[in-house]
Amino acid sequence: MDPWLNDTTRVIRHRCRQAERRWKKDKLHVSLEMLRDCLTDYQRAVHEAKSQYLSNIISSSSHCPKVLFDTINAVVNPCTSAVTDVSIATCENFLHHFVDKVDSVRKDTSKSVITNTNKDLLAAPAHSAVFDQFELVSLNSLGDVVKSLKPTNCPLDILPAKVLKMVFNTVGPSLLVFIKSCLRSGTVPAAFKHAVVRPLLKKPNLDPSVLSNFRPVSNLPFLSKVLEKVVFIQLQSFLEDNSVLEKFQSGFRSRHSTESALLKVHNDIALSVDAKCPVVLVLLDLTAAFDTVDHSVLLSRLNNYVGIHGTELKWFTSYLSSRTFSVMVGDLSSSSAPLSCGVPQGSILGPILFSLYMLPLGSIIARHNICTVMQMTYKSICQ
Repeated sequence: MDPWLNDTTRVIRHRCRQAERRWKKDKLHVSLEMLRDCLTDYQRAVHEAKSQYLSNIISSSSHCPKVLFDTINAVVNPCTSAVTDVSIATCENFLHHFVDKVDSVRKDTSKSVITNTNKDLLAAPAHSAVFDQFELVSLNSLGDVVKSLKPTNCPLDILPAKVLKMVFNTVGPSLLVFIKSCLRSGTVPAAFKHAVVRPLLKKPNLDPSVLSNFRPVSNLPFLSKVLEKVVFIQLQSFLEDNSVLEKFQSGFRSRHSTESALLKVHNDIALSVDAKCPVVLVLLDLTAAFDTVDHSVLLSRLNNYVGIHGTELKWFTSYLSSRTFSVMVGDLSSSSAPLSCGVPQGSILGPILFSLYMLPLGSIIARHNICTVMQMTYKSICQ
């Protein structure tokens, strides 16, 4: 059901259906005129209802740039899959396209990999804290996690997310035992490591026959997101308490956004201009950055730079290993392909893992007295 529908539009829509049935029955000109009047009234009511709905969202989210940008983007660039040829062959073509794209980027960048990284990239962290054991999870905290997650739909879910949230009081204790078992053993179930990817056209005016005009939108099982959220809460608390994250990172942080990044850049430029110093703005855009993260390097960052050891490091190793994905178009699906690199698409931990992967970059740039702002975006992931 459309979220903008209100009582007025429902009543007018009901009148339109009555007028349509009357005209189809008697075929009188007066009935046709009544139908046209009803349709005009309905179109006017829909326009007003949509305008009011969007106005309410904008006014209530004036301090939340992400909601504002998403709302405006949804109006200006409505999303559509636009896949015209729905077949197994199409699914396989998309599968090979997404795999080949990542392989091509890694092949091009492997020639310029820095080999002497021990001192620069794996330097000892400024803190001495160690994160080597998960805290016990209570039933109440697990319930809060389940309630906070959006009930996304995934073909891999045996039980729909909405139903699981409704019956949590019944299945909660069993789910808690399962979550605790995963944390204690430092393992992630194999069923949680497969993603269903649906191709999404980047812009409505692009040619749907060109595979490169699509981006992968991944769906993961809802229970996998519950497990990730439990780990994410504890990991984020550890990072914030020990000031591990990059100081001027605006992406994927609470109370940080594109707005705070722009304010930092504007302030640095203004200070330099006031001091009559030259200013050069350098923008770095990494192609397929999230998809090309090297797992061994990431685990090394977590161990040596962040301070994750023991069962926690074992859990993240299990989390990253043996991941697969398949492409689904309509009701048809491709075969599965392994994901030997990259942070999991559509995951909760993906953005923060990429932030930790990029941690040494900030310290390297800071050695040359260059002001930095890290505003990272996660375009490939929607669900």
